[in-house]
Amino acid sequence: MQLTVLSLFPDLIEQVIDASITGRARAAGLFRLKTIQIRDFAVNRYGKVDDACYGGGTGMLMMAEPVYQAWLAARAETPDQPVRTIFLSPRGQLFSQEKAQELAASTRPLVFLCGHYEGIDQRVLDEIVDEELSIGDYVLTGGELAACVVIDALLRLVPGVLPDEDAYTRESHMDGLLEYPQYTRPAVWHDRHVPDVLLSGHQAKIERWQASQAALETLRRRPDLARKRPLSEAEWADLLTIRREEQKQGEKP
Repeated sequence: MQLTVLSLFPDLIEQVIDASITGRARAAGLFRLKTIQIRDFAVNRYGKVDDACYGGGTGMLMMAEPVYQAWLAARAETPDQPVRTIFLSPRGQLFSQEKAQELAASTRPLVFLCGHYEGIDQRVLDEIVDEELSIGDYVLTGGELAACVVIDALLRLVPGVLPDEDAYTRESHMDGLLEYPQYTRPAVWHDRHVPDVLLSGHQAKIERWQASQAALETLRRRPDLARKRPLSEAEWADLLTIRREEQKQGEKP
């Protein structure tokens, strides 16, 4: 997988991606990351990449030509393959686990464009950008943090980045549900007990409990997700059974 990030602050990208799991995956050659400094393509020797907005406004706007030349440099990295260019923008499609899966499966090199100031001249966006992505309904000072979020999420799905497939296939959002509660030693902490079923050694019952708890967590915390991913009759039956058992044991309804 080839990833390229166009940015005014490429060191920020490098520092985040080179940390922890993604850093080890990069060192192992599981993906290639190149960052390109847009300022290297400034319109003058002083590094100018922005100018005042036509029509007025309080901030500066990144100019089209430096961004375009940086993009041409990214495209030159893989001359035999068309790139897929993604602009990180608060007006873009909301990023999701489903989109992360799609990007992780992409056969085209991915180019991430990070804006700053008031944004980027619309003309170059129209020229080079395939899609816009947002990580939430809020505004950041630049696109770098958003790019890191998207890259981290998709890299976790690349084979070999995590130790095994279960490390991500049973997590929140992978099946449209949130993840079930998890516990580790000791079995009792501050008078709080690990659910008995997890100590039973009965794998079928454990998996049933986990599935039911995932459904319950989703209904409790994110009913919007539950509406998108309706529960089957079997899941509802298991959920009701588990809840009755919990109530008998005196747990909170």
